[in-house]
Amino acid sequence: MRGDLSALARVDYERYKRAFMLATLVFFLVWLAIAFGLHLPAKSLYAPPGSPARINGAPLNWWMIQVSIALGVVLAFAYAFTINKLDEKYGIEA
Repeated sequence: MRGDLSALARVDYERYKRAFMLATLVFFLVWLAIAFGLHLPAKSLYAPPGSPARINGAPLNWWMIQVSIALGVVLAFAYAFTINKLDEKYGIEA
């Protein structure tokens, strides 16, 4: 496929590839920040029953894990939206 691309198409392909890789890298780094900032430290924050570090009866670590999962889902939809917009910009059909 790449052998029959015109010079202009190759430049657009390289721009698309660079933009795609940059978007993927940014979303991956955000995911890492969520994982290492919220999800992993939550295990060490377990609060036994009766502890003041509970919110609505659930320990703080449970809330942190729920938030990190929700942020992961939001991040997945944001990534899909971003890549779809990038595909539209460069005329890529999925």
